[in-house]
This record gives sequence, C-alpha cells and structure tokens, in this order.
Amino acid sequence: MLSLLALSCPQCSAPLPRAARWRTVNCSYCGATITRGEETVERESFRAALRRANADVAGGRIVQWRGARYRVLAPLGVGEHSEVLFAERLGAVPERVTLKLAREASDNDVLLREGAVLQALQDLSVPGAVYFTRRLPQPLGTGVAEGLADGKRQVLVLRHPTGFWGSLQDVQQANPQGIDARHAVWIWRRMLEVLAFVHGAGWAHRDLSPAHALVHPRDHGVLLIGWSQARQASGSAHAAAAARDLAQAAWTVRAVLHGGAAGDPGFGAHTPAPLVTLLRQCSEDTAFCERLGAQGIEQALSAASRESFGAPQFVHFDPAPRLGG
Repeated sequence: MLSLLALSCPQCSAPLPRAARWRTVNCSYCGATITRGEETVERESFRAALRRANADVAGGRIVQWRGARYRVLAPLGVGEHSEVLFAERLGAVPERVTLKLAREASDNDVLLREGAVLQALQDLSVPGAVYFTRRLPQPLGTGVAEGLADGKRQVLVLRHPTGFWGSLQDVQQANPQGIDARHAVWIWRRMLEVLAFVHGAGWAHRDLSPAHALVHPRDHGVLLIGWSQARQASGSAHAAAAARDLAQAAWTVRAVLHGGAAGDPGFGAHTPAPLVTLLRQCSEDTAFCERLGAQGIEQALSAASRESFGAPQFVHFDPAPRLGG
C-alpha cells in the first residue's frame, strides 16, 4: 500500500513544495519560513506561540519597516545624524537589529550613503573578504520607518552585533585614569587588522574616533562603525586618506589610555616607552603612517608590545571597573 505524505504550512495550512521535506522553505501564501523537523507540533500550539511572538508589549515602542514590525528593546545612543535603537523583529523567526533613525530630514542622505557604503564593503570579493566582511557592520537595508510618534523617518537597519559592550568613548568615560596599556595593544591591533583589509580594497573610513569603535570585552574584539564618510579612491588621494585613518586610529588609542580627564589625549601614566614612541609617531606624523601602512604599523606594534610586556597573553578586560574596588 502506497503511503503519501502531504506537507502543509502550519500557519495558513497552504500546501508546501516538495523541497520542504529536506530544506527550509518560505510559504508562497503567507510568507512564513518553515523548517521540517522530527518533532510534531500541534497547529493550534504553533499559532498560539505565533500570537505571543507578535503581541505588543504595553507601553512598548513598535517600529514598522518593509512590512515587518520591530519591538524596541532599548535605546543605544544618539549620534550627530541618528537616533540608534536596539530592536527585535516580531514574528515566528525573530531577529535582533540595530535601527539608525534619521534625526532630521537633512540626515536622510547620510543614512542612505552609509547603507550604500556598508553594502559595497559587504560585496567585496578581494582576498580576505569572507573573514573581514563579518567584522564590519552588516546592513539589512534602508527605507522609511513608520509607527513613530513623530511620524515617518528614514532608517538604516543593521544586523545587531552580539556581545559588544559599548564604544571606546564609553570606555574612556568609565576609566578617568585611562586603561591598562596591555588592553590598548589589542584594541589598536583589531582596528589595524580591519583597516588593512579596507585600505587594501581601496576604501578609507575617514571618520575614526572613540565613538566609532565598539568593543567586545570577552573576545577582545573591536567593530568599526560610522561609515557615512567613507570613500573609495586610488593613487595619492587614497594613500592620504588611508594615512589619515591610521593617524585617527592612533589618536583613538591615545584617548582610552588618557582616560576621561580633560585636555588633549596623552599616553597614560603607565604606558611603556616603546608603545608611547609608536603612538606618538602614528598620531602626529601622517607621512610615517603612509610609509608603513596598516600592516607595517601592526608589525611595529607587535615588536613594541613584546619589548614592553613580553610574550602575548590574554588579560581579562573590564570596560567599566568599579571605582574603589
């Protein structure tokens, strides 16, 4: 006796294509994403779970974009051109995102330009792209966000990076006496690694600062953000812009070593001389940066670090230590 198996969408009961037997598919009727599993789920239980996933939270803020609804989980900050929110897409397949909402109509073009730059970086096919594009902001798209108390606003939607604590500006403010120089080494190295890839592809960030570098304390990671001013160029124009990036990266490291005290960033009270020498050269001499490039500075940093601290070792990083213990 022949046994027939019919697969139907658990949300709308529409028939699914045969491919649903072995891979994830999207229902052609309701758009639900469906993965077949061995476990049987009652349709009513599924629909009840879906209703819960889509339910509004009393007093919660809901943003609509491209037909999907996003529940705002927390504010992340306010920049020069955007209000930045942490949000989660409602539905059967939730996804956490970063929403950058234009503050004024004049900021719309800034977000559109940043989205275009980030997509261009993600589309690179040069050596190292598979690795390094995962270490750059990942855009989901731009468009108009609705459902806001102040009307429609331009939005740039990014896949939310997990594990990042805050920016190096936040680290600077949380450490008025500056951070341990051993942490400055890996922070600088992470920045140089990404800049080497970006510069090698003909791009320059052009707006590096402590506010444009997020830090991942557990994994010792740094994510460069704020790409709206980035440009692609060649020849002497690109070399100059890349050198300026490298000088700005060095100033950013000086800022977290200096801490939250007033005045121009110094080098920290306990920073070893070899590291101070390299930081001074890179932050104050763009010709030096252009001559060495990101990879050359990284090699010089490795030598200065070994001279200052010996063999590399992992040191736990607390971005906001409690004052007094």
